[in-house]
Amino acid sequence: MIYWKNRAMGSLLVVLLLVYFTGAASGAGNITAAETFTTSVNSSAENDLFSELSAQAELYNENFDNVPLLVKRLVASEEIAGKIELENGEMLYVTALMRGGKVGEFYRYDTSNDPNSQFGPTITMESDEETVREILESDDPLKTAVEKTNEGSLDVEVEGFFRNTVFWSIKQLYS
Repeated sequence: MIYWKNRAMGSLLVVLLLVYFTGAASGAGNITAAETFTTSVNSSAENDLFSELSAQAELYNENFDNVPLLVKRLVASEEIAGKIELENGEMLYVTALMRGGKVGEFYRYDTSNDPNSQFGPTITMESDEETVREILESDDPLKTAVEKTNEGSLDVEVEGFFRNTVFWSIKQLYS
């Protein structure tokens, strides 16, 4: 059971690897919704990172009962944005809209500003593809995600006193 809690939290942190800063909504860029999470969890290198993150979002939702309460409180009904620098030099911009702690919508877009965002994200994340893949392939993704946050290769910004306190607690518990 602890394995699934750690796997679910690590999966969520990976899914949430989302934007350094998003400002006001922009009318530019295409938005691509995630497929119905059909990518297998242990997918091959042929799958793009967006597909793998979509599969992780489904894994997180499927194991929601095992997600630690602190995580559920942190992500409750938040807009989580992310920016991931891919190995080919391109950027992957994604947003996860959380509903009751579950991933309600997960999609990507072409610009650093989410054209669907009305108020801006409350949690933002920035990283690179190598770091994301290390977390995805880890035996303990939660611990690896916290380590990557502590060493600076996964930058997570959380708005608000309550969210910051909860995020700090998660980092302390899983360091």
